[in-house]
Amino acid sequence: MSSIVLLFLYLNTLYLTCDASNTNDSKLFIANDEDVTETQYATCKIATEELVASARASVSRVLTGACNAKTLDEKLQALEKNLTKELEEIKTLLNVILENKRNMQKLAKLYDNYDEDKSDALSPRQSEIDNFNNTLQRTSLLNESANLFFYYWQIKRFNEKLVDWKTARSLRSPTFYVGQNGYAMYIKVTPRYFPDGTVFISVGLTRGRHDSVLKWPFPYKIRLEILDHSSEQSRQGRRSRIWDPSTLCSEYFWGRPKLTGEPDNPECVGLSIPRQIFFVKLPVAIDYPSRSARYLWNGSITIKLTVYF
Repeated sequence: MSSIVLLFLYLNTLYLTCDASNTNDSKLFIANDEDVTETQYATCKIATEELVASARASVSRVLTGACNAKTLDEKLQALEKNLTKELEEIKTLLNVILENKRNMQKLAKLYDNYDEDKSDALSPRQSEIDNFNNTLQRTSLLNESANLFFYYWQIKRFNEKLVDWKTARSLRSPTFYVGQNGYAMYIKVTPRYFPDGTVFISVGLTRGRHDSVLKWPFPYKIRLEILDHSSEQSRQGRRSRIWDPSTLCSEYFWGRPKLTGEPDNPECVGLSIPRQIFFVKLPVAIDYPSRSARYLWNGSITIKLTVYF
């Protein structure tokens, strides 16, 4: 009995300390298909005045629920299924949007074709242009017969040039010949000749293949005109006076162009037209394309040159 009491007193002198480490090597996880096993290690020290002892204890516990691998796999499969379903719905919506877009494009194309058909309506002057462009015609002037050469030059989208082009920027026509084996000429248009927007149209001579057999200086009278696309009864012509080269400028302008270098002679004569003239409206009673005005047909102008033989 006395020995038991002594042992009890001896144990009372012991004190126990335990440290459960939180370092990375203090835990070990082992996973399988059914559960996850976590092993934790704790270090305990038993100390007396005479004895220091250390012991290492292992405790295992089984985790269930959210950490269960089987359950986690089932949840991932369910998530994949839902995501696949949502992607199919998105795909369907995109197909509907694309189909609507294609339908809208088809509709827009129909409207564009309608506008193009409308804008392709022929000018009342088209028959004149087709019949007389680049031709020599015999006609009566002041009870006398005369030969007249006509050249028509159409400039498309001239309405845009009136707005967008800077001062002094110009456009040159193709070279054309006045009659068979005739003089080579050109027309030049400057949509903004002055900063105020005045339009200037001029005509000049250029180097040609028949120059060696022609008479110099250029002897024929000329006139420039902007076509009015109104019906014949209501036309208000914008034309120059008839210029006579023998009384205007010098041989520098009307003489034979140089054999080398710049082929164009400088222009001597021209027609100035205020910019606003081009936007004078056509008669309201006539059904013309919406973009047309008296001197603009669907945004284009036509210049007529007449050479008097």
